[in-house]
Amino acid sequence: NEKYKAEKWPVLAFTGAPASFPVQSENTHLQKYLRWSPAIAKKAQDFVQRFLPRGAYIASHLRNGIDWVRACEHVKDVKNLFASAQCLGYNNEKGDLTMDICMPLQEMVLRKIKRVIKRVKEGQKDNQIKSIYVASDNNHHVEYLNEQLRRMKVKAFKLPENNPHVDLAIMGKANYFIGNCVSSFSAFVKRERDSQGFPSEFFGFPVEKAHSKLLRHTEL
Repeated sequence: NEKYKAEKWPVLAFTGAPASFPVQSENTHLQKYLRWSPAIAKKAQDFVQRFLPRGAYIASHLRNGIDWVRACEHVKDVKNLFASAQCLGYNNEKGDLTMDICMPLQEMVLRKIKRVIKRVKEGQKDNQIKSIYVASDNNHHVEYLNEQLRRMKVKAFKLPENNPHVDLAIMGKANYFIGNCVSSFSAFVKRERDSQGFPSEFFGFPVEKAHSKLLRHTEL
């Protein structure tokens, strides 16, 4: 503030992140200072107003590209991977890294989404979940989700173009967010929502003991 006064230096551009990757616990509070540019904020707001049904919506981040499949192969050899500390703790004091956390089963993803929908239906009758917004680096599985959620009268949506910044902004403002523990993309959303007091959850965490022995097959 002393050397670069805002009146003369309204924007400071850095060649890299101001802290180490992944984000350390002492730096997570810095997220509260982030503000989306008017252009990104408007695109996010316009999408929510134009395409999502009136009512509450869940935002979901599905990490399933081939690079992620290969990254998750290292789960057996490491205690923490990328942003997994947001769930497991920086010293794994909250649990161990598993393949279900890194690459959750299709059934696990659907089950978590349905649980959130039912929970809101029971406890928040005046603002039911009407839609789910899906962000993904590869397969959004919108058709599958629409088929599985038809009886619950919840419809899935995704951004028509590839715009990760708008994805982040839309997920940040959702009523509920379900992300991937290991993904730094999900971690960005979680930090933004924490700074605003919004609820967030993760696929595969906490561990679902009753389903821990399910055979792994088609994954989201």
